[in-house]
Amino acid sequence: MNNEMTVIEYVLGQIKELGITDAFGVPGDFVYPVCDAIMDDKQLRWIGCSNELNASYAADGYARTRGASVLVTTYGAGELCTFGGIAGAHAENSKVIALAGMPSLVEQDGTTRYHHMVGDPSPRYDVFVDMIRPLTAGENSAVVITPENCVYETRRVLAAMKYYSKPVYLAFPRDVPNSPVVFPEHALDIPLEQPQSDLATLEKVVEEIYSRLNTAKQSCVLPGYSLRRYNAVESALKFVEKTGLPFAETNQDRGVFSMQHSNYIGSYNGHWSGWADSAVTTWVEQSDCIVALATENHDFNNGLHTLRFDRSSLIKINPHSTAIGQQVYHHVEMNDVLNALTSKFSTQLVESCPSLDVSDVAIGLPSGQLDDVIDYEPLYERLQEFIREGDIIVSDTAMASMCFSARAELPDDVEHEAQLSWGAIGWGTPAILGNCIAEPNKRCVIICGEGGHQMTATELGTFERYGAKPIFIVVNNGGYLAERVTNRYPDENYNDIPTWNFANLPNDLGCHWRTRRVTTLGELESALCEASNANTGVYIEVVVPADRIPKGCDFLFNATGKHFEQAERTWDTRKSSKHHQ
Repeated sequence: MNNEMTVIEYVLGQIKELGITDAFGVPGDFVYPVCDAIMDDKQLRWIGCSNELNASYAADGYARTRGASVLVTTYGAGELCTFGGIAGAHAENSKVIALAGMPSLVEQDGTTRYHHMVGDPSPRYDVFVDMIRPLTAGENSAVVITPENCVYETRRVLAAMKYYSKPVYLAFPRDVPNSPVVFPEHALDIPLEQPQSDLATLEKVVEEIYSRLNTAKQSCVLPGYSLRRYNAVESALKFVEKTGLPFAETNQDRGVFSMQHSNYIGSYNGHWSGWADSAVTTWVEQSDCIVALATENHDFNNGLHTLRFDRSSLIKINPHSTAIGQQVYHHVEMNDVLNALTSKFSTQLVESCPSLDVSDVAIGLPSGQLDDVIDYEPLYERLQEFIREGDIIVSDTAMASMCFSARAELPDDVEHEAQLSWGAIGWGTPAILGNCIAEPNKRCVIICGEGGHQMTATELGTFERYGAKPIFIVVNNGGYLAERVTNRYPDENYNDIPTWNFANLPNDLGCHWRTRRVTTLGELESALCEASNANTGVYIEVVVPADRIPKGCDFLFNATGKHFEQAERTWDTRKSSKHHQ
């Protein structure tokens, strides 16, 4: 290698400017030059994961906390395993930069087949780049890097990543990373690198929203989790405080603004019985002006399609457009709209927030006796007391964790992360590795189910390897609870899973953690107390009887019954599959 800047040095330099200091991945021969460059870079640390899917989940977790992340995998068999994680990052607006290897430019002669390739008669070396492209930023941010296109394409895809808050994908033929960069002779015009609002449209949008808010009889704000992805939380909160408007948070958006804020009126889960606070639902749905800030409309974020407000009252301020009723205005940036709108108000629209009835779904104070077996409500009561200010909370894709996070009241400065849109079970275990690496001085707590945990538990040893100290709350409820409440009969044997000694897993995988298996409320309280004072990782297996369900599950059990001609079913009247075999 000569003294000129190489392709990989340029790419890593652009990545480091984003504040990234760690790269998650699994090595392989086609991607060795990228791996070696990371190892040689004094500002980057390699985080080796147990498999490529886990690495993609870990990169997602890191990106959520740090703002962006790097994922490194080899060609074909390696990179293909990351596609589920990258699809999840796309669905959840997470900025993951995937770097993959591939056969060299010299090797790509159109006739020679290599390992990790699919068996096409005529080899297609870029087939995996083509496959992943629709799941990247703007659906066009997967590219094969060469010395000639390196500068333009790296800047282009990173600009697209920021604009869309979606993953990007750079594939490196293995003779390219250490080749000198061919720098362009002239300045480059990079699409999306400097997005600007159309000033006339911006003025029109702000005037229309200002007018609607001033003439509305009752207004509220719904802040979305994507405010974090676009660094817009501060400007959105200034808007709320300047106007005095009350705000409610939907399921995926809990904790975007502090639940301790004086303008917070509660959680809005439509008419999902067990999750929905009826007083908040009534207030929101009686409002004639609702300002939604980058919210997302999917079944686990809209009360299973039970939000019943008047759509004509909705103002939706999105990252790059704004919808007012049925009219959509493009080329207006969210921060610009919020800042301009905030500056127009000299006095608050609302002097004080409404005083609503006490929540009918709030998690209460700890109940039950110390020798009681553990049920969900007493578990949730103790978990809510356990969470403290500044924590990072990962709610894995499991009914046990989702039913907690849908109702929990979080302290100040808690980062709450879930994957409700994509919904891959097992995502949380590697994802919280990324959170731990991104914020080593914060307490990172995960609540997960044992079914999903089995899918990705091999990553536990990686926590110990890199000094990460998570707190795992693994709810062992005897199988896939989400499937038990959404299919025809809860006890179908495909809802069962292998019986593991979960509390032994961390030590068997090399972790020097505090581990406990708890079956009573007294044991649970003792374990949580130990966890609060631990200076190591903590792993608590919480055993809950398989026939118990948390609040909110009965609604889902009834709602999904119509697919099986069981429209009136309840958990108490459920039928056994054994009677139908």
